[in-house]
Amino acid sequence: MVDPSVRDEVLTLGEDGRLVAIVSHPSGDPPVAHGTTLSPGTTAPGLIILNAGVLHRVGPHRLHVVLARRLASEGISGLRLDLGGIGDSTASPDATSFRDSAVADTRIAMTEMTRRFGVSRFVLFGICAGADNALATALADDRVAGIILVDPPTHPTRRSRLRSWYTRIAKRRRPQDVVRRGLNAVQRRLQSAIAQLAGRPEAPPPSGKREAPPLPAYCDQLTRLADRGVRILAIFSGIHGAGYNHPDQLFEWFPALRGRIDHAYFAHANHTFTELSVQAELVDTVTRWVANRLR
Repeated sequence: MVDPSVRDEVLTLGEDGRLVAIVSHPSGDPPVAHGTTLSPGTTAPGLIILNAGVLHRVGPHRLHVVLARRLASEGISGLRLDLGGIGDSTASPDATSFRDSAVADTRIAMTEMTRRFGVSRFVLFGICAGADNALATALADDRVAGIILVDPPTHPTRRSRLRSWYTRIAKRRRPQDVVRRGLNAVQRRLQSAIAQLAGRPEAPPPSGKREAPPLPAYCDQLTRLADRGVRILAIFSGIHGAGYNHPDQLFEWFPALRGRIDHAYFAHANHTFTELSVQAELVDTVTRWVANRLR
């Protein structure tokens, strides 16, 4: 339940004011006048919600609005940020890549929240590309105390392929369907092997498909953050097929990180958490996690 006294304030960030954001203030906490500096006297982190892909700051189905206001009702300032070139924010003329620009813009938002509201540490929330940007920012800035990664990159494993195969067989009981799928899978494996032997690159992923980083590099990134004390919550929806289809698949990839990373699996959710009941479940999960891990 969101406290009705939670207030939203529009902010322009950075020296040139090119970034636009909306901050949800905790109830009973009036907005601080612009230019006023507070001494960091609170242990509560500030929440920064990053764009989900190129969607503007309200997020898919207003999820970002609901989440920021819910956490504000729990005493945590929540900033919904438009990165440069998305929504109402203007891209930096110095940007070399979208990822570098996203990290730079998020760091500007953290600096501004410290200057205006006295928040000294932060938890970053991102869906899909927003998860990638949250991870990259955490690796670059020690002020990040926690990251919430919703549908970060996934990798199929031998076990997940078997689970996916079993599910398909259960749904398609006709023998000819099973044989057809098996032959198609063998054909794809042979084509990949032939291409590697011939020295030809494999076919690129379909346009717009997100490429997952190699598992060793991904593991190294998460391990570095865990070693630094950054709290990590990885959340997966049920859209990934063999990429992610079991609550514990994260630790099929990274067994050494069991107990060091928190995770949740919404098998019944789509990528944008469209159904309001599922969205409410996600917001509850995030709120409890922040209260337990970052307060």
